[in-house]
Amino acid sequence: MIHYPISPPTGTNPSSEEDFIMSNFSIAKKKVEGHTTYHLRDRKRKMDFGLVPDIGNWGYSLKANGKEVFYAPVSLEQYIKDRGLGSGNPLMAPFANRIDRDYYYFEGKKYLLNGDLGNFLRTSPTNFPIHGLLSYDQRWEVVKTSASDSTGAAITSRMDFYKYPDLMAQFPFAHIHEVTYRLKEGKLECATKITNVGNSNMPIHFGYHPYFVPDGPREQWTLHVAAKQHWIVPPELIPTGELEPAEKYLPGCTGTLTLGNTFIDAGFTDLVRDKDGLARFWVAGATRKVEVAFGPEFTTAVCYAPLEWQYVCIEPQTGPTNAFNLNHEGKISSLRTLAPGKTFQGAYWFIPTGY
Repeated sequence: MIHYPISPPTGTNPSSEEDFIMSNFSIAKKKVEGHTTYHLRDRKRKMDFGLVPDIGNWGYSLKANGKEVFYAPVSLEQYIKDRGLGSGNPLMAPFANRIDRDYYYFEGKKYLLNGDLGNFLRTSPTNFPIHGLLSYDQRWEVVKTSASDSTGAAITSRMDFYKYPDLMAQFPFAHIHEVTYRLKEGKLECATKITNVGNSNMPIHFGYHPYFVPDGPREQWTLHVAAKQHWIVPPELIPTGELEPAEKYLPGCTGTLTLGNTFIDAGFTDLVRDKDGLARFWVAGATRKVEVAFGPEFTTAVCYAPLEWQYVCIEPQTGPTNAFNLNHEGKISSLRTLAPGKTFQGAYWFIPTGY
């Protein structure tokens, strides 16, 4: 195992084990099941975040005091085999959640999705495309690492989307996707940067799908939804564009809702933000709590609490599910557009306590 207390120059090794000991923060690079993984570590707080770049730049583990904050995979290979984004913190891009047909619209033009390329998933029973194109892509590259007591431990991965015909065939908007994870002050930040390197506007719609496992019985877990409005959906879970009060859909959710035997799969918007502009969602068990703080760029949250699985998802998204087609149909007006040469950036934070 190699420890990186600072970013070494390309092609060199870290200076010494002594450097690692002197710094509270470090980055460890190692092999897990044949995959190169990177671990951001906070020695003082006993935190460890694990990232697998060649499996969709997937954050597969977050530990605090040696205890998993995320719902952990059985194995990396099982996660690949299942093809379901079933654990950790997967990325959904360049569209988040479902699209209601095998095509979408942007600025009046119709773009087709080609299932034969095999780079997006489908969801039963509707068979809708779901979760974007990058969740399992192997072509992510780590472009920067750093670790110091002043800046924490950080890693940046990059996907040059525009270089790959199989991706451009599905989403023909030339761009670069960068994700930076930073472990600092007991928080894990996930910051996303998208740069439009093409000559036309591009739509922005992405999100993440983190899974959490508090302690104690699921029936006693509590949930806080930092939102005023709920996206109304039919059984197919495609928003109609209509809204209703979050409390009407899920009474008690904007305070402290005890899950009990309640099944939840819902999107929320009109987020309630603090003085720092953060919308703070959380789920808590007997002693453990995970807060997900949404930055201003994330305007929709999908909360998912199934009955058959012992986890809860709180998903940051930059817009509602099916945003491209909802915007085309005039049902929403909030789809973000990125002009040529411009950059979009958004961040959110995981804050575990009681571990």
